[in-house]
Amino acid sequence: MTKIFLKQSDQKNIAYISYEKKKLKCIVGKNGIGQKTREGDFVTPKGIFKLGKVFFRSDRIKKIKSGLPTIKIEKNFVWCVDPKRVEYNKLIKKPANCFYEDLHRMDSLYDIIVTINYNLHPIRKYIGSAIFIHCSEEKGCHTAGCVAMKKNHLVEMLKFLSPSSLLIIC
Repeated sequence: MTKIFLKQSDQKNIAYISYEKKKLKCIVGKNGIGQKTREGDFVTPKGIFKLGKVFFRSDRIKKIKSGLPTIKIEKNFVWCVDPKRVEYNKLIKKPANCFYEDLHRMDSLYDIIVTINYNLHPIRKYIGSAIFIHCSEEKGCHTAGCVAMKKNHLVEMLKFLSPSSLLIIC
């Protein structure tokens, strides 16, 4: 079982991800790592989480090597972030009659997405959704609660992940 540790630095929105004797800088929520209290609080949730699926843009990344299940992002893929909907915190397809996070973006942030099993079993309304590990941009200074890392670092880390891997955020 691979354990990945995510620890906040002395800067609120900067953290380090460690696995297999590697330590990589990443970006976390604007309000740092802590207890999520509501949707939109800009906090990266503290806890121990399994990782779910890897979504990727096949037009930008040809092949992903990972022990986690991989899914090609289609143009109509969205993630419901609307707590008033039964589809809350789930992958759905457009057209969608709710607030959602578009997974097929023009920028490169979602070229690769790893779902973090936060608020999934069971799903509780209003405490946060769409918590992912995804790519970062050079100009990015914080996320809305996700973990963002350089694309090449994320591609490399995926090789070590399996369904039994744990992400420990502290």
